[in-house]
Amino acid sequence: MLSGVLHFGDFPTWIAAVGTVGALLAALFQINTERRHRHENEARDRVERHRAQARLISAFLSPQETRGRPDPEGGRPEPDEAQRGRTAVHLVNSSDEPVYGLVVAIVFIQGAAHRTVEQLLEYRRQHISDGEPWRAPITTVSVLPPGTFRVWIAGTGWSAILSGRSGVEVAFSDRAGSHWIRRATGELEELPEEPFEYLKQWGLYGPHDLQTPDTIP
Repeated sequence: MLSGVLHFGDFPTWIAAVGTVGALLAALFQINTERRHRHENEARDRVERHRAQARLISAFLSPQETRGRPDPEGGRPEPDEAQRGRTAVHLVNSSDEPVYGLVVAIVFIQGAAHRTVEQLLEYRRQHISDGEPWRAPITTVSVLPPGTFRVWIAGTGWSAILSGRSGVEVAFSDRAGSHWIRRATGELEELPEEPFEYLKQWGLYGPHDLQTPDTIP
């Protein structure tokens, strides 16, 4: 016959068991949290290492921007290349190793005109198909060593539109074989393939007149 009394065993032992289980669960939670944080930190470190060299590449219009006579409005070619003028662009490689296969373009960061090199090339392709010659402010460079260098883009007066303000975009491949473009507004974007191949779909066809940049003392 049941006495009507429930026996839970030794009460202190029961309390100790509950405490042990609680401590184990807390330890597992802490281990899982630390593992997640470690994986997140490792992922961030991998991203930073992947972008490390690309973050140190930039381009801007030279303070001494032009040489020669400015282009007429619209950038139409003139018969005499020497008289047409050219625009200087500074390329900066603050890393310790070169970058390769650069595409350099003057685009707009203000004004009603092309804001990216893709839009620039599409605009040129449209005008070529319409039978209107239009020289795009774009050039290609073989290699950019560490330091500050200058390249030239044919033509001048590329900002000569209402409220126009120009900037420079530069696409390149880094030492690890990854491909990037530094937008004129400063954003760094990774490209799916090397710049010449990527921009071919917008009309950047070879052969390319690869410049060797001039050293700036």
